[in-house]
Amino acid sequence: MSVWSFTVFWVLAALGVFGLWVTLLILGPNRMFRGTAVERAYFAVTETLPEALERWMRSGVGDALAARAERVWNALFGRRNPIIQIFGVVLYWTGLAVFFAQVAPYIPNRYVASWQWVPIGATLAANIGSYIAACAADPGVVTAENVDTACQVFGYDHLLYFERDCRTCLQRKPARSKHCSACQRCVQMVDHHCIWLNNCVGLGNARWFLCFLATFSIVCVYGTYLVSTVILELRHVHGLADGAVIWDELGEPVQLSFKSSVLYLFDGYPLLAVLFVLLLVLTPAIGIFTAYQLRITALGYTSNEETKWLNISDAVNDGVVFAVRDHEDAPHETIQVIEKEDQTDDARPRRPISHLRHVPNMYDRGPWLNLKFVLFPPRPESVPKAHLS
Repeated sequence: MSVWSFTVFWVLAALGVFGLWVTLLILGPNRMFRGTAVERAYFAVTETLPEALERWMRSGVGDALAARAERVWNALFGRRNPIIQIFGVVLYWTGLAVFFAQVAPYIPNRYVASWQWVPIGATLAANIGSYIAACAADPGVVTAENVDTACQVFGYDHLLYFERDCRTCLQRKPARSKHCSACQRCVQMVDHHCIWLNNCVGLGNARWFLCFLATFSIVCVYGTYLVSTVILELRHVHGLADGAVIWDELGEPVQLSFKSSVLYLFDGYPLLAVLFVLLLVLTPAIGIFTAYQLRITALGYTSNEETKWLNISDAVNDGVVFAVRDHEDAPHETIQVIEKEDQTDDARPRRPISHLRHVPNMYDRGPWLNLKFVLFPPRPESVPKAHLS
């Protein structure tokens, strides 16, 4: 047996590339990476590369075939479609199968006690259950029957949201809602359309999505720890823990270091190696994304609204955001965007806003109440009028 299998090396290399791709899809659109290499790589993968591929196809195979390929791509990925969801589910259950086939037989071991099966089972049950709930739950679809109630949940701040109709659904558009082009419907307090759920994340299922992310982060961290203990245990089982010596293809003795002994084990347990590398790649990505989602939830906005706040930030920097009173004696100010070409003709009393922190978010109730609202959203029949303010 060779110290390092050529095949296993390329499998792990491909897995690493896949993990980086998933990491870019998860982290690339987020504001925390704005202007960084992560954002640039995300746009390169999702925009620059597809556009270059489209130009190459049009020049190589003709416009007609390229247009047909584009229609197929849009049908598969531009609309609600279970392909990515099925891929994710298969990958998850394949990982679980590898875990129970090559990790579970060595638990307990000298590093892990048998009682660890209790939190293992509880974490997996919570993770799988919350995923199913997030996929199956109504994210808060706005229909003709519930649009009046949906419009009472949040008031319009006249900065991010205005009273208007959805141009596609042809009905009133509640504040904090968005029309999802993939689902072809408006969703209340929409966060984003998740291809891994094949569903939007909105007011109706955000709690299940957060629960899924939190438990999946635990699964990744806990799984990495358990696999690591089994790798250490296998070093003892195979006599590799104390400077073992093996013979290479030429019959020469080779004394194994810790790193070499682990690679030697991976050569004999390739699926264990794949699972370990996959967990190493996913753990930081899922952890960062989970922390990001919890943070914006606690701050009282969604990832969809984050883009809107970025636009407001740019407007503040451009000097077109003001605190405005309708007249001198008006008791309250409202934050409004007044374009430079309209400022001369607008005689209302106003003062310029110099920083985004001076712009209040009327949907921010404070961290605890924000989390409570998402985790325990109001039932449609019990929406209080107070939410209008």
